[in-house]
Amino acid sequence: MSTLTQWEAFHAGMDTVDVDHDVLTSWRRSKWSGIDPHDVPIPRTAIPEDSRFHRAAIPVLLRMAESLTDSHTSLALADRKGNVLWRWTSDSKLGHDLDDVDMVPGATFDEALVGTNGIGTALESGKLAVVIGSDHYVGSFHRWACAAAPVRHPLTGRTVGAVNITCRATQANQFFRWAAQSLADDASRALRADATARERRLYDAYLDARRNSSAPLVALDERTFIADEITSNLGLEHKTIWRAVRTLLSGDRFDLAPSLSAKVIRVDEHDLAAGAVLEIIIEATTTPVASSLSALTPEQLMHRHLSPLELAEYTVIKAAMTAADGNKTAAAAQLEISRGTLYQKLEKYRLLDR
Repeated sequence: MSTLTQWEAFHAGMDTVDVDHDVLTSWRRSKWSGIDPHDVPIPRTAIPEDSRFHRAAIPVLLRMAESLTDSHTSLALADRKGNVLWRWTSDSKLGHDLDDVDMVPGATFDEALVGTNGIGTALESGKLAVVIGSDHYVGSFHRWACAAAPVRHPLTGRTVGAVNITCRATQANQFFRWAAQSLADDASRALRADATARERRLYDAYLDARRNSSAPLVALDERTFIADEITSNLGLEHKTIWRAVRTLLSGDRFDLAPSLSAKVIRVDEHDLAAGAVLEIIIEATTTPVASSLSALTPEQLMHRHLSPLELAEYTVIKAAMTAADGNKTAAAAQLEISRGTLYQKLEKYRLLDR
């Protein structure tokens, strides 16, 4: 069965069509958002003329462009919201065709707004996305192929944007996958070289704490927030935590949330603006006692198998979904994670149908 036939089957209501798992998951997210599968207007937004991400990443893309002048290929750079910041095309005909589908600087390819596409899906999933022809959720994009990879800041670990390669679907090849990931890796290294001395000092303190502790960690100052994989999903808000910690000293401890606290390790005891590393402490919780498993609710049964950290994450995610009245896009924005990451967590904690 061709991908186009599978695409048609999905939109006819057959949700279990045999397509790549990542594509099907993206189609489902796109369906949540109520996107027209046949055509969709591309939103536009004002973009900055310059940024640290621009300055670091564009030279990387231009070096790749030198080898693509006869390839009928386009390169693009997008910010973390899917806004196209910069575009290069190998020939004017391709450029005009991309103009016709609004693949231009200032266009927004957020998956929540335009469905499955290279830039938006890479940012949602947090990994390389290769979207060819009818892998796109919207039919008007089916003649295109794109490969995009998220670019993460090498110090904070946060996604700052994405690099994207586009060509016509009939010309897609395996080069796509390699080139997109290579560009993202090179852009991340360029950002590292551009990091300030203060950022490097904070990152060094984070690494030193990592070597001496197995606890979840956060490092932050007024402008920078570094979190490991565990703490990045706990919904910790940078500005709120910084206000709480900026005057505390090493060894002080404060509450972050119910059953969640942090111990402070200052980067420099004589310069509080240099920031701090926080060692996250998860308080043990007890499962309600019942005479038999049948007396427990499904939620309590699940909690019996969760670690204290997982239970804290579950609580934060459930609260965000409740506050957003079930709106997954709004909940993801509140938690400062992608909808793709939220989808995975909702599946894990059996919250998808809530």
